[in-house]
Amino acid sequence: MTNAAAQTVLSEQAPLSGSPGEASGQNRLARLRIAVRPLATRVLLYTGLAIVAGVIGGWVWHAIVKVPTYLTSDDGSVQMTERAVSQIFSIDAIFVIIGLLVGLALGLVAWLFFRKTGWPVALAATLGGLLAGGVCWLVGVLQGPSNFAERVASANPGDQVPIDFQLHTGSALLVWALGAIIPVMLYANLSREDDKDWEIPASLSSPLRPGASDIGEGGVEHTGQVTSGKLN
Repeated sequence: MTNAAAQTVLSEQAPLSGSPGEASGQNRLARLRIAVRPLATRVLLYTGLAIVAGVIGGWVWHAIVKVPTYLTSDDGSVQMTERAVSQIFSIDAIFVIIGLLVGLALGLVAWLFFRKTGWPVALAATLGGLLAGGVCWLVGVLQGPSNFAERVASANPGDQVPIDFQLHTGSALLVWALGAIIPVMLYANLSREDDKDWEIPASLSSPLRPGASDIGEGGVEHTGQVTSGKLN
């Protein structure tokens, strides 16, 4: 057998590369990557916005709150007036108000970013609200004051010692998540937009597109078209 004949036999036995099925799979993978990249970018951007909102909220929370104080007496004990006692609850109340406002804003952003992802938009809004609330809590507490016992021990009679700046009700953090989920629920019930930006292309979920052909067994060509007619 000559070299030319051997090469001909090998070429006939070798599997065909670049078949229509392989090309279709590569196209689907490429389209899926295109759809995922902007989504990942929006997730990162939304996370950054939640952190920034929490930092700003923490500074505002600490700036607005008037920390109540204890008055030290000659015998080393401390006393607090009724007005100062009411100011303790204002720390949590202001945190809740800020959380509701920031949560509403984050919920609106979450809807704009992830409205075409389906139910994950509610999860994104909730997590964003909780993240912002946690950051706000941390930023506010870090600004102090803290170590109340040490400050009382070193205080002189007649000094006013402010209490520790802290959140007394951990459940107040849930208000941030509640505020974030409200816009999502409202828009989900009232909005009927037909934006296709975030929908997965039909070619990725359906093996055949209308008009596309496929070669079945026996070399018979099938199409993705559906025709209507009567059955006798």
